[in-house]
Amino acid sequence: MVQHIAPARFTTRSPVRPFASLGRMLTPKLERRARALNGLPRRRSGPLWKRVLTSGYTWGLLAIAILSLLALVDMYAMMHRDIELPDGSIAYGIPREIFVQAAKWAWPTALVWSALFIWLDRFRTLNISLYVMAFLWGGCLSTWFSMHVNSWAGERMGVTGQDPDTGARAAIFSAPFVEEISKVTILFGLALFIRYRLVSSLQLIPLAGLSAIGFAFVENIVYYARAYNYATQVPGIEDPIGEVMQLVMLRGVYTSFGHPLFTSMTAFGLVVGLRHRSKLVRVCAPLAGFCFSALGHMIFNGIASTVPLEQSKIYWFMALGVVLMILIMLIGHLITEMRRIRARLTDYVRTGWLLPDDPKTYSGPFTRPRLVFISLFQPSRVPATWRMIGTMTELAYLRDAMVRGLVDEAGNDRARDLVDAINADRAVAVTRASEPIVLPPLPKFLRRHRTPQLAPVPVRTHR
Repeated sequence: MVQHIAPARFTTRSPVRPFASLGRMLTPKLERRARALNGLPRRRSGPLWKRVLTSGYTWGLLAIAILSLLALVDMYAMMHRDIELPDGSIAYGIPREIFVQAAKWAWPTALVWSALFIWLDRFRTLNISLYVMAFLWGGCLSTWFSMHVNSWAGERMGVTGQDPDTGARAAIFSAPFVEEISKVTILFGLALFIRYRLVSSLQLIPLAGLSAIGFAFVENIVYYARAYNYATQVPGIEDPIGEVMQLVMLRGVYTSFGHPLFTSMTAFGLVVGLRHRSKLVRVCAPLAGFCFSALGHMIFNGIASTVPLEQSKIYWFMALGVVLMILIMLIGHLITEMRRIRARLTDYVRTGWLLPDDPKTYSGPFTRPRLVFISLFQPSRVPATWRMIGTMTELAYLRDAMVRGLVDEAGNDRARDLVDAINADRAVAVTRASEPIVLPPLPKFLRRHRTPQLAPVPVRTHR
């Protein structure tokens, strides 16, 4: 006789948990190992302070922050002290006040580009600590490494003068490879430790862009400070600030897309490698992306170092064409990610784990922000709405990774955890984009207290 047996319900307190596809029970130790091999996050419980202290993001950010501080101090000491040149002349260091003024000129460019890249990461938003780590890495550690290596390479190539790393030969043949390697190192490191979180180009390109913008921010401070310091020491320059502002417009506006453009090429190659099963593609795709980025950086530096500014407009328009191509590719990737999320969530609708409207609601680029907007008028629903959007997206990409063969049966257990979290938040979160906006009640001191007026009582008259 065939008898249907209802599946048992397991909780996080159970000593063992099943993998349905494996058909056997796994102990917590084996389960943690299975998740680690697939790059899946572990279950975390307990108070918030304990989860923060045991999180790898916290210690990774702390380590990079300390190293960044040391790198900044070393770079400042290097450029602040006076240097005696081989011909006996003295190259005076840059005062602190000039560095402060240069930072004021450089920060608007960094702020605008950083906001654009963070906004681009719309579907599966990364932890904010990853944004900070990428910016600090590019702005402090990458610039420190590049400054030392480029100076050494400039000396080996026979560049003379106060700034060996500003020579044309070092800028063309050394700087592109050194700078691109140092900027994308953070991407390869994150790909090793949190490859499960990096699922699309819309995540890797923002990280690459933030690393590049951090590098450009500190590099612009160095360039502006050197130019301003030089302009104040030369007697023939009547308006030092006016001279520096030309450089600010050139580096901070017209060519500010340079570093993000080149580093994004490596990010494209890396995301292809992360989403492919072939080991050959996993190695060759990031390498090809790096070669394209270094080659583009080399051409850019070559034109900037050898072609006069008046004759370089045609090259600037060519570079804008490349930027436009990248934007078109990003729009295509955005549409692809929308379709992928909808298709993978539909798989769970067929199994009865999700509601029929969930794929359409949580795959649209406009419906997701609208859910958050509606919840803002009811603050108690904001956390659940935000969590549910992230959980739905993670569930879709988990299913996609399992379909591609990147995650094995361990993904089924993670999927059940995500569905449990969705069901827990569904009762509180905003789940329909058509839900009307409910305005909160006014505070008591803004309400008008009206005394009710009684209707006049009709008076009978006696004839």
